[in-house]
Amino acid sequence: MDRFLQAQDWLETLSSEAKFFRKGLTPSLEVFNEFLDALERPDESFEWRVIVGGTAGKGTVCRLTEDVLLRAGKKVATLISPHVQVVTERIRINGKLISKKAFGDAILTVKVIAQKLGKRATYYESCVLAGILAAKNAGCEILICEVGLGGEKDAVNAVRGKRIATLTFVGEDHLEILGECLEKIAETKAGIFTSDSVLNLTFEQKYYSILEKIARSEVTLLRGINSKMNKKITRKICEKILGSGDFEMRKVQIPARWEVLQTSNKIILDGAHSKPRFEFILPKIKKTAGKKIGVFAMAKSHDPESFKIIEKYFDEIFWTEVSGEREFWPAKMLQQKIGRG
Repeated sequence: MDRFLQAQDWLETLSSEAKFFRKGLTPSLEVFNEFLDALERPDESFEWRVIVGGTAGKGTVCRLTEDVLLRAGKKVATLISPHVQVVTERIRINGKLISKKAFGDAILTVKVIAQKLGKRATYYESCVLAGILAAKNAGCEILICEVGLGGEKDAVNAVRGKRIATLTFVGEDHLEILGECLEKIAETKAGIFTSDSVLNLTFEQKYYSILEKIARSEVTLLRGINSKMNKKITRKICEKILGSGDFEMRKVQIPARWEVLQTSNKIILDGAHSKPRFEFILPKIKKTAGKKIGVFAMAKSHDPESFKIIEKYFDEIFWTEVSGEREFWPAKMLQQKIGRG
């Protein structure tokens, strides 16, 4: 069987990515670090590591940073999650999706380690391990990692060596996992500001005192216009790595982030699932001319009430659900909660 297909089949046997952490166990990086040790710590091979957390904006910062550094001649790997269509979206090597062969080889190497250790990483952790290993094998100088969930106990926070850690902001998302209030979430997200950090950045003002208290190194607070903060934080990252601010920043397109699939009738995909993200795309929805038809679904790990921010701007809505490893709200229940047919 093709090694890529073998890798996919093995990943499907692992703990659901929707859980992120091992069921019934306190979140920990112990097992993940055992895998890194068995792989001879490929995370220590890079010149720089960029760890990007926050409730929203992570993917944008990762891709903007990647674009600038690649045009400056750097070899860059970018790890993001989740994927939209194909699992290889999670690992970008020098601006391109990892090849199926390289992905299969990396995942199956992780599988061998799992068999030797007699332990299993989760689906998410296995993809991160494969990404780190593939980045080393490709000779990348810089590893950019999007935090999957939270910060302190997320797999990407286990990487060792000189890092720049950034936190966009703290918002209401994954309360049932990360903490019962935003203060607790802020504490968890602040875990990416480790003693390995040579630069910590955030534009979170309300909970900055909590971040500063939990952080193990100094955190710089950036101020400015909200709509421009992702670019501002990216500029600071790249200036630190390149030692100069003499570079241009371009617009990047991220899958399912206001992705226009068809320009004539405006078919648009967006993966918004939290209050901050819905608030961000609201002006774009208002500016979109013509009749607006929405097709909405939401995983049970998110609050359907957040749909109320945008639903009144649609002429017609079709409520649906998605099959797969994540548990989704039934379409009828979504419709009842929002009170809109």
